[in-house]
Amino acid sequence: MASHGKQRHMKRIAAPLARGLSPKGSVWVTKGIAGPHRAKESIPLTVLLRDILKIAGTSKQARSVVKSGEVLVDGRSINDEQFCVGLMDVVSVPKLGKHYRIVVTAGVLKPMPITAEEAKLKYCRVQGKRFVAKGKTQLNMHDGRCVILEKTDAKPGDTLVFSLPKQEIKSHLKREKGCRCLVFRGKHSGFIANLEDIMERARSKESDARLVGGIITLKNYLFVVDDKFKIE
Repeated sequence: MASHGKQRHMKRIAAPLARGLSPKGSVWVTKGIAGPHRAKESIPLTVLLRDILKIAGTSKQARSVVKSGEVLVDGRSINDEQFCVGLMDVVSVPKLGKHYRIVVTAGVLKPMPITAEEAKLKYCRVQGKRFVAKGKTQLNMHDGRCVILEKTDAKPGDTLVFSLPKQEIKSHLKREKGCRCLVFRGKHSGFIANLEDIMERARSKESDARLVGGIITLKNYLFVVDDKFKIE
């Protein structure tokens, strides 16, 4: 049977838990499209504007706001209401003077209000690294972007801080003992503390990490942040 276009809606009860939607309310919610973040770890813009931020009263109003180009994600205008935002994305509504950074608490994504100055920075976690032609290095970030550099000592697990909207690298945060980390997955998601030690496991088992406060989680659940980053 022929396809009739991409699906635009899904039942609210089937929405990913990371969106934190109440089971009560309208039966249907916007279904996100494939993008930089996994579906179960992201929020469509219309859901963010209507159900979470309450900037729009209906999905039609939310769609109108997005289509008019009034919503910026990481410094660029987005006009697709199904576009999904995820961890560390910066969402701005200039006409209202509001800025948010998408963070995670107890497994649920939430927009944290930030200042206009804070909205000029984007934290990106290095997911992969490989060498390409002419001796250059390609870094794959958690939000789908690829960065090609002449030379870098960044490793998977480190964090690069980009300026917005120019997308220039401002600083490099290494995952090492004493660094400040956000746990972004697992039962401790949303917890922020300094890294005490990384406990390597034999064979193919994932390594654990111990944080100040006695928290033990997987090493790959850590997102290195600086002292300016906080969750309120």
